[in-house]
Amino acid sequence: MDKEVLRECELAVHWGISPKTLQRWRCTGYGPKYLKLNKLVLYPVHAVLEFEKTSLLQSTSQNSSMAKPKRNNSRPLNAREVALTVRLPTYWFTNINMRQKLGIPHVHIGKVVRFNLDEVKAWARRYSAEIEKNNGGDTVKRTDRKGPRLIAIERLSLI
Repeated sequence: MDKEVLRECELAVHWGISPKTLQRWRCTGYGPKYLKLNKLVLYPVHAVLEFEKTSLLQSTSQNSSMAKPKRNNSRPLNAREVALTVRLPTYWFTNINMRQKLGIPHVHIGKVVRFNLDEVKAWARRYSAEIEKNNGGDTVKRTDRKGPRLIAIERLSLI
């Protein structure tokens, strides 16, 4: 690799993967850093080498979930993933009106909405504290039958 940049197809051939894989990686925030000029995607060689270096493993045990700690901010999560992780209703994250009403932090990656888990957890703690303050110390007003919103608010206090 004596060039300063590689085109998407060149990098795909070099690694033996599909260009679609590189495109998917870019959408999820994974892979080497890239430069986009109009429709042309270029990968600086130093960024490719840096990514390869950080991806090196000593043994297969390093790849197991038990061997390495999970990084919450490793990649942006979609609405379903973040809802399952924080145990809140998916529609809070998929519905634009609910996201705005509740002030849920999110980012747009192209036309796709993604969530940073650390930011969502911090929001959940703030939102839970706000609800608790408004209810005078009770997280949820006690009733015989709890609706999905009350159950979700109770879950917020566990985050």
